[in-house]
Amino acid sequence: MGVESVLDYFSIIHRYLAPDSTAYPLYLIHCTLVTKLALEIAERLELNAAAQRFIEEAAMLHDIGIVRTQMPVIFCDGALPYLYHLTEGCKLLEAEGLLKHARVAQTHSGIVLTAERLRSVGLTADLIHFIPRSLEEKIINFADLFYSKDSATLWRERSVIEARNSIGKFAPANLALFDEWATTFGVN
Repeated sequence: MGVESVLDYFSIIHRYLAPDSTAYPLYLIHCTLVTKLALEIAERLELNAAAQRFIEEAAMLHDIGIVRTQMPVIFCDGALPYLYHLTEGCKLLEAEGLLKHARVAQTHSGIVLTAERLRSVGLTADLIHFIPRSLEEKIINFADLFYSKDSATLWRERSVIEARNSIGKFAPANLALFDEWATTFGVN
């Protein structure tokens, strides 16, 4: 029986986002809060240790693509529109050899996306590529809805109503899916 290796996600984060950068604390706090909620859900669902470890790793890395995007409110000065953090995060994590983690980066906002929204920023991939499929992908997507990277609300967990309203604002057709996930994940 071999010892399972533990991914040093901080070394990956530091490779792309310098700890002394202005964006770093926002990234780290946001991802830590998302990870905490995702792990609470995983424990509630009694997922095994390997699944929980993957959720921890993938949730800490899910937003790594922000480094290539332009979003002044979170101090990102890349060249691409913010929604590209999904595809760029996927590319970065694929380059690290982390294919499952890359899938989380690409799908972690799937519930708030529409084909029209993707096209509006020039993303041509089919919406299906951004929809979470695995339970772990769904948990991280769901947990991400409860936290912002905006410094004004960084530490504040959104209520279920507020998270649901954020979906209604961008993808009202997905409200039933949010309700299903909230029930499945025991978040009321």
